[in-house]
Amino acid sequence: MKTYFTALCLSLLAFTAAHADIKTVEQNLKKNFPEIAVKSVNSSPIKDIYEVYMGGRIVYTNDDAKYFFVGNLIDLKAQKNITEEREQVLTQIDVKKLPLDQAIKQVKGNGERIIYLFSDPDCPYCQKLEHELLQVDNVTIYLFLYPITSLHPNSAQISEQIWCAKDQYQAWQDYLLNKKAPQKTMSCNTPVNKNIQLAKTLAIDGTPTFFLKDGRKISGARSAAEIELLLKAVQ
Repeated sequence: MKTYFTALCLSLLAFTAAHADIKTVEQNLKKNFPEIAVKSVNSSPIKDIYEVYMGGRIVYTNDDAKYFFVGNLIDLKAQKNITEEREQVLTQIDVKKLPLDQAIKQVKGNGERIIYLFSDPDCPYCQKLEHELLQVDNVTIYLFLYPITSLHPNSAQISEQIWCAKDQYQAWQDYLLNKKAPQKTMSCNTPVNKNIQLAKTLAIDGTPTFFLKDGRKISGARSAAEIELLLKAVQ
């Protein structure tokens, strides 16, 4: 009993010390960089190094908060990108709040798995992802057309034509996979501008970006094998 009580006391002391150190980092960040909005400070797997989430990215610092390490923290033995995994958690959203009427729905196989995808038709990485998705079955894809016109000036027009097409997802795939432009149709009301605003609200600054059923945010094109692993992790 005495041994258990001693261990409990030591555990509580360590917990209190850790939070005291995080408080010190937060105070030093405010003092050294008052203009930067810091969203969170957490401990990291490395002793005396802290994870700081600010400006939509993770950086690392010590309790002085004067200098920063920028890059990915890798657990080489476990083959894990710790920074990437933490970013997915920190940018997690409530997918139940997504306006699905602004998305093109495509069901493959039994559709039991779900991807909420923000994609630009003229983005080369989006095109690469679309090729990979051909190999992923039993998934429902909610496609939010998100043209980034600062990079792809014609993508807004193409997005609107795809939305107005009779078979929307087929028009999307024809364009991304086969370079076949959507047929010109009568204009219709599209959610493209709403999707652009939605993407800003969700801090999506690049395409492709997709969310899993648990709300984790995945940025960039992934291979079919990687997508399968991500989907299995949330089943």
